[in-house]
Amino acid sequence: MLAALLDGEGGGGGFSDEEIVDFMLALLVAGYETTSTIMTLAVKFLTETPLALAQLKDACVTYGVPREEEHDEIRARKGESEALEWEDYKSMPFTQCVVNETLRVANIISGVFRRAITDVDLKGYTIPKGWKVFASFRAVHLDPDHFKDARSFNPWRWQANSGTANSVNLFAPFGGGPRRCPGAELARAELSVFLHHLVTQFRYTDILFLG
Repeated sequence: MLAALLDGEGGGGGFSDEEIVDFMLALLVAGYETTSTIMTLAVKFLTETPLALAQLKDACVTYGVPREEEHDEIRARKGESEALEWEDYKSMPFTQCVVNETLRVANIISGVFRRAITDVDLKGYTIPKGWKVFASFRAVHLDPDHFKDARSFNPWRWQANSGTANSVNLFAPFGGGPRRCPGAELARAELSVFLHHLVTQFRYTDILFLG
């Protein structure tokens, strides 16, 4: 990537040194640390919520009908060594509930700064032009007025019939508008693929250390 950014003749140039440094730091910090941290927390939350882990992996009863759950179903369809494809990623509805809830509870990025480009009147207050405002994702995602039992890990709240799935303007782990994180879908796909391999290829249990 660095070579492409420095390549003036190959179509990747035209960037200043400051812009190149910004790209590389964004790749290392926003694109690496956040993903590895959210994967770790997903394992933690699922370990603490065994029913969610079971629904990802094992056979269960849905609407009174026993069925094989999504990751075993995908693996059975593709075989042991065949790589996942985009269609497989899009056929993981409960996994997306787990991803949403992990992002909501974890709040890896707690918020963003935005600069007012004009005077803004908000609920009786004036934010002067040029001032920076910190928009806190954590304050919204963990607000019990927006999410019932907001501090509890409950991936079922994101299922279509729960009502939470319609909270589009209240759920913004990647920001929003033209400044929304460009890696949002990549991050979701990475976490989904990680969960797929976790539940189909590994077994683990809590270990209690007494010291």
